[in-house]
Amino acid sequence: MLEHPLQPLQIAARVVAPSTLSAVKRSPFCLRGWQILDRWAMNTPDKLRALEAQGEVVLLGRLLVQQGLELDSLADNLNLRADGVGDAEIMQLCEIQTELR
Repeated sequence: MLEHPLQPLQIAARVVAPSTLSAVKRSPFCLRGWQILDRWAMNTPDKLRALEAQGEVVLLGRLLVQQGLELDSLADNLNLRADGVGDAEIMQLCEIQTELR
């Protein structure tokens, strides 16, 4: 059980290098992008490290694409969100792959 709520990028900070984390903070990512990076860090840390090893530009590009996919699917389904459908369920309905492969 968590005693304190996690801050954005707190999980990712345990997986990626400080320079990568700084690059993410300087880049055009919103909270959704930070949440994606945390999700990847929690669920597939080895794959995230492998992506990071390919280079900062590769990781940032992949994250930017994922952020766009998720934001677009949520924006296209505002009616579902208004009905109380969660973000994860919307991603599943839109067949958006949320895990790092």
